[in-house]
Amino acid sequence: MAEYGEPLTERELEIVRLVATGAANKEIAAKLYISPNTVRVHLRNIFTKLGAQSRTEVSMIAVRNGWVDIGAVKPQPEQETDIPPTASETPPPRVERVVLVAPDPLPLPPLPLWQRLALVATLVLTGLLSAWLWAPANIAAPSDEVTLSEASTRPLELQHSAEPSRWYARAAMRSARLRAAAAFADNAIFVAGGEVDGRPSAELLIYDVQQDAWRVGPPKPTAVAGAAAARLGQQLFVVGGTTEDGTPTSRVEVFDLATQTWRAAQPLPVPLTAHATAAHEDEFFVLGGRSLSGLSKAAFAFNPQTQRWRALPELNIPRSALAAAIVDRRLFALGGFDGRRELATCEWLDLNAPTAWQPCAPMITPRAGHGAAVIGRRVFVVGGGLSGFVGFSERYDVDDDRWSSFEMPITRLGDWRYVSLVASPTTLYALGGATRGVPLADTYAYEVLTFRTFLPAFRASKPITP
Repeated sequence: MAEYGEPLTERELEIVRLVATGAANKEIAAKLYISPNTVRVHLRNIFTKLGAQSRTEVSMIAVRNGWVDIGAVKPQPEQETDIPPTASETPPPRVERVVLVAPDPLPLPPLPLWQRLALVATLVLTGLLSAWLWAPANIAAPSDEVTLSEASTRPLELQHSAEPSRWYARAAMRSARLRAAAAFADNAIFVAGGEVDGRPSAELLIYDVQQDAWRVGPPKPTAVAGAAAARLGQQLFVVGGTTEDGTPTSRVEVFDLATQTWRAAQPLPVPLTAHATAAHEDEFFVLGGRSLSGLSKAAFAFNPQTQRWRALPELNIPRSALAAAIVDRRLFALGGFDGRRELATCEWLDLNAPTAWQPCAPMITPRAGHGAAVIGRRVFVVGGGLSGFVGFSERYDVDDDRWSSFEMPITRLGDWRYVSLVASPTTLYALGGATRGVPLADTYAYEVLTFRTFLPAFRASKPITP
């Protein structure tokens, strides 16, 4: 009997591709030289392995995994014979592996003579072409990128390389948590608060990057979830969040890295939770979120020297669960949830002349509850999936105004909500979050700057930066 998370066979993959084109069971049976009853049996196994409840969901999973071109997918009415798993067979809520494809134990029907001759000719030509491409002058690093500009209209085709993953697991946190505030300082990661066992936490956890070890720091005075963190010099600001009574707070609390003590700072102009922060030079910035009156499009800047807040031009769309980043004095607001759906929106504000938010190329896929971090002149985005499937991470090239995909940890495909993301000069760290409603204590690291990053590359009139 098939089990949830089990790899698809080649035969099942064939059927998935045909289902995505809108083919009915009889059409699938005719094309594969099998009976309609056999097709129904395969579909039952496919539903179980993928955790799908309908043919439409199977088609969407096929698109997200790159098994079919999105342009080939056609809607089709569900059939009564395509019965999803029963309650006793319902898959567990946590995804622990990527959907794979395994060999089919049943032989496929023999190919006609003309197809066999064509296959032999194709293999010969492929071998000759491969030998020619193997010449040193043609060697190129494999690419896992797909780009999507604002003006692009072609179907989305995600291509991933077969190279080993750059994600690897590090020491887990002492307890699972989501919606935590996190920042990098002094070769350590500071994680404040978050939702633990369904309630806001006051814990401060400190991760030593070199020792790959966690320790407990002095607790934050106020327990919060959905707060955001910004580090300026030797001060770590934890801003807003949801308190134990379930309402947003305007409290701003500061952890002094030198004395390892907490103190209160000037509160936010309005109570906020699920907002985004980013720090630059002598200020940090707060964007969007949810206030006592609903979703916010407000933007604020705070100067610790003057202990004053100032208002910035409002975002174009009120939203929560967004992410923020700063590159070259440009403040970026990325994605978020507008109360109805996740957004792929990207917009930026010139901090030298903050008059209005400008559009930038949208992300490849809508995201909310994601994290963003900067290394070099690129913005990296990981996680999301509040209302949909997420099958890859993204990075934004500021100079080219272009998004491209990179991998997620295979155990986090689907949704990775309210993950905290921070960056060292060379590495991304993804912390906690939740997958299918299951809180996580995981710590993942992704090496951005590797040997491959420094391979020679040339581009007219623009310097190469990581």
